[in-house]
Amino acid sequence: MIQLLQSFTTMYRPHEAREDTVLFPALRKIISKNEFYALGEDFEKKHELFGQNGFENVVENVAAQEKQLGIYDLNQFTPRTPTE
Repeated sequence: MIQLLQSFTTMYRPHEAREDTVLFPALRKIISKNEFYALGEDFEKKHELFGQNGFENVVENVAAQEKQLGIYDLNQFTPRTPTE
């Protein structure tokens, strides 16, 4: 399981960096401020697809699964500085 998480992290970090440094800045350049906020509202409405408190329930279910798998505490995966 640890190796799977490490592989995912290795794959995801460059993806996330490109979103933050390339994709989202480019998106903000091609759509208006109002369109950008409207997209946020649209995404927020998608939470309704999960039912009442659906998004919160999904988050709770994921947390429960992470606890069961022993991966809930992110501190166990966080590199320590030499002084810690």
